[in-house]
Amino acid sequence: MRSSAHFLCYCLGLSQPITQTTEDERTCLRGYASGKRRLVEIGVFHGVNTRSFREVMDPLGILIAVDPFPRSFFGFRGLGWARQIAHREVSGCGNGTVVWVETIGALAPQDSRLADYLPIDFVFIDGDHSWEGVAGDWAAWKSNVASGGIVCLHDSRNRNGCGSERYTAEVISADPEFELVETVNSLTVLRRK
Repeated sequence: MRSSAHFLCYCLGLSQPITQTTEDERTCLRGYASGKRRLVEIGVFHGVNTRSFREVMDPLGILIAVDPFPRSFFGFRGLGWARQIAHREVSGCGNGTVVWVETIGALAPQDSRLADYLPIDFVFIDGDHSWEGVAGDWAAWKSNVASGGIVCLHDSRNRNGCGSERYTAEVISADPEFELVETVNSLTVLRRK
């Protein structure tokens, strides 16, 4: 019921979409997404960052928005409040094209609609923060990042040893194909060499 109440308040303009990124992280993400032509976000939630990416990406760009949007996660089974909020938020900007992929990040590259958009030049990984979740996203997307492309990992540091932080420290940071560019709060930014 709480999620349905939030959705109603959102529709009435009484509440804002929810994000787990900080203002500093959002500023950093916008900077790296600016002007990019092929972007991916894994873990859309309410679409706050998705809309931001759409606002700053190349006008001819493609933004691939990946989220399974569980229909029972935010209230009554079948209603998908988060999905509805995300679609409303992202449709508030007409820049570029958005391709919605309703699955987990590890499976998204298999979607036949994406073949013409790979490799990508920007990916924000903010889906399943477990070790297994990030491992799946990393394995599926790292080879789909173009040379010089940017990878942003949320909850990858300063998170008390959660799965995504440990996987980033132990596996991703040691990947010789990527170099550290910047860290902001819990965000790690890498560039493909």
